[in-house]
Amino acid sequence: MRAARVALVVACLVVAALPIPASAVPVPTITASSATVNVGDTFHILISISSPVEITSWQFDLAFTASLLKANSVTEGPFLSESGTKTTLFSPGVIDNGTGHITLVTDSFVDLPPGPSGSGVLADISFTALAPGISPLTLSNVFLNDLDSSSGFQTTDGLVTINGAAVPEPVTAALLAVGLGLIVGHHWRRTRSPRV
Repeated sequence: MRAARVALVVACLVVAALPIPASAVPVPTITASSATVNVGDTFHILISISSPVEITSWQFDLAFTASLLKANSVTEGPFLSESGTKTTLFSPGVIDNGTGHITLVTDSFVDLPPGPSGSGVLADISFTALAPGISPLTLSNVFLNDLDSSSGFQTTDGLVTINGAAVPEPVTAALLAVGLGLIVGHHWRRTRSPRV
């Protein structure tokens, strides 16, 4: 009998020491979409979520290449207010096209529970392509339900590929026109003045 107990204890210890395989439990994922556009195009990048859990709030910052892209606006996606009767508190954040950052984009579900879960669009960002090249779209300072990404959710960055030739800014074109006008005016004046 004693040998059976010892064998049972040893078997339990061996089983307890075995690694338990992680089950394929889906985790929330926030994704910045990608796009291929031409210089001068205005286009939209969607920040989306896929979540098996209830979401009551979120926040993110997004970095982009300022010499290639200009951020125009950030609007709320339908995820937190999909039924049309849900109340949210959305902030489009701050766009800094000089440094290529959009910061403190936030939204909170402030209606009666339950909050939404599943998949949907959190935010819609309008950009204009300025020059050819490739701009990463890097998510940072991401929070879901007041938890950061170390608390069990993932982020996926996006990428914008811009084709075509660079288009000069309107101010640059205006300066070139003024400079050309001054040169022509100076040349015309020199040819009209009497020579002594």
